[in-house]
Amino acid sequence: MHPLAAALGASVVFYEGTWWKVQQRSWSLGKGLRTWGQKVYGSEWNSLVPVWDEFRLAGKMLPQQDIAHFLWGEFAAPKTAQFRRKAKRIVATYHASASRLPTVLSGCRAFKQLDGITLMSETQKSYFIEQGIPEERIAVILHGMDSSYFHPAEQRTGEPGEPLRGFMIGVTERDHAFLAEVCRALPPGLLNLSVATSRDQQVHYQGLSGVTLLPRLDDPGLLRTYQQSDLLLMPVMDCTANNSILESMACGTPVMTNRIGGVPEYVPDECNVVMPDKTLTDWVDRIQKLATNRDQLEAMRPRVRAWAQSLDWHTVAGHYISFYEELKGMR
Repeated sequence: MHPLAAALGASVVFYEGTWWKVQQRSWSLGKGLRTWGQKVYGSEWNSLVPVWDEFRLAGKMLPQQDIAHFLWGEFAAPKTAQFRRKAKRIVATYHASASRLPTVLSGCRAFKQLDGITLMSETQKSYFIEQGIPEERIAVILHGMDSSYFHPAEQRTGEPGEPLRGFMIGVTERDHAFLAEVCRALPPGLLNLSVATSRDQQVHYQGLSGVTLLPRLDDPGLLRTYQQSDLLLMPVMDCTANNSILESMACGTPVMTNRIGGVPEYVPDECNVVMPDKTLTDWVDRIQKLATNRDQLEAMRPRVRAWAQSLDWHTVAGHYISFYEELKGMR
């Protein structure tokens, strides 16, 4: 979300949770502070120490700001009225998927301090309405990406007849176990899959031919991998937005994923491969067909890129500005 702040021309306040600094000296005391904060704020992901961190962060703000926007509401959103002295309106953005929100925010007590909430997907909205947030104070604004940095390659490598080049990246709510099963069921030599993920998730691919486990990718390496892949293979358990999906599409690389959560909002069927669910035989059959019909994938690439450009951060920032203006007009 930091590129959003840049696109908005906003003043940015970075913070490191006090509990984390304390934990460098005393693990037990730091953990105690974090547990206390989670209990007070009611968020499993909270990183603020009650009272102290709010005073500290409010002190860094310029006076009389129109909007104070907490870009990750699960990690930091105000419980006290300290920010009200500096900002006319307070907004928080929430990222957790609909299936995780009831757990992550099981006892959240910060909503009453918020004038507005922005979400990544329509699937999140019902949870916040159930918490008593008026619908007019909720905006669903699709996530963005830097489409100038993530762009198609001037020239793609590869020879006719070589295996399909797939890519899978990430950890959160990715279904690596399912994708590994798909790889096992595919005929040998049909797919070369590159995987960038944690060690815990790498174990699913052990012993699989045609799978390359990548080291941690730097930004140029990630860009090249998106650009040179034929297909991003991204089965998920749930999602709101997914950075990898957006970055892949911005590079012109189509996405194969399953219809769940925010996927229909971000992944157009006409230029990607959106499966109804995660049925092994269906995925294997579809990948086999794509591998023998590369022209279909190549034809998708310009349309995928064009769609992704509509979600560039500078365009998305305009939607936030419109929502800010609406909030400023509300009583």
